[in-house]
Amino acid sequence: MEQKAQRSVGGKLALWVFYAYFLYAIWLILRYCWVVSAIEAPPGAAADWSMASASGRWLGALLGAAVLGAIGALLGAIAWYTRPVED
Repeated sequence: MEQKAQRSVGGKLALWVFYAYFLYAIWLILRYCWVVSAIEAPPGAAADWSMASASGRWLGALLGAAVLGAIGALLGAIAWYTRPVED
């Protein structure tokens, strides 16, 4: 009977860091939506004030998602690289 391949301690740590970051990113996205939805243009500001317009909100969300995605991809690649491999 063959034994199932086991992750090393470093591999387990990399996987848990990836899981924790994933949960943090979800929380951060939800928090961003909650905070940004309450932003209104200050009195006297132009109508195209960056964070008061829909395009400014979407741009901020997309740039934030790009950064979170890049970091998540790096952590995911590390977790994948340290996976158990059967010889």
